[in-house]
Amino acid sequence: MSSATKEKRCIKFSHVGDSETLTEELFQQDGVIGLLMAKDWLEVSYDATKIQWLGIEQIITNNQFVLKSGLLSKWKRSWYQYSDENVRDNFGHRAHCCNKPPK
Repeated sequence: MSSATKEKRCIKFSHVGDSETLTEELFQQDGVIGLLMAKDWLEVSYDATKIQWLGIEQIITNNQFVLKSGLLSKWKRSWYQYSDENVRDNFGHRAHCCNKPPK
């Protein structure tokens, strides 16, 4: 894993579920590196080539956690998803030689 594919995200909750179950399920996922959980927020570090933010968000909501619904929170989650897709797409891209046009 390179540092270019490592992501660190923070998300806040408006309703908290069972945090032990959530941390166990997240650590079982391939690509999750670390978790830091407080009363109403979660910070997760992961490899964006192995797991995407949308999958992490799905696990969070499946464990009865309700994400904040404010405009800033929605924007952040959308940005996380967008940047993870870019990391994944760029990681799989083969660069062409500088002296030849792309095929």
